[in-house]
Amino acid sequence: MTPQEIAETTARAMYEADACSRALGIELAEVRPGYARLQMDVRSDFLNDHAICHGGLMFTLADSAFAFACNSYNISTVAAGCSIEFLRPVQGATG
Repeated sequence: MTPQEIAETTARAMYEADACSRALGIELAEVRPGYARLQMDVRSDFLNDHAICHGGLMFTLADSAFAFACNSYNISTVAAGCSIEFLRPVQGATG
């Protein structure tokens, strides 16, 4: 298998086993060796009291993207730590 085929096959298997990402509506938009791009619609139940997406859900999306990218070589890995900088608020579909 080519590195791209390994990345795609691994991503499909991971996605099928990732009930959390699927329940949140996270979709795998693109995967390559060492790279993954995921997307998620911000539903109304994802909004906090400021009517913006809850930071924990944005972190979950980022964490899932990190997992797909790191595991794209079909070598099982998990994060030991992570930090995130929120550059701007994320509005919901109606925001």
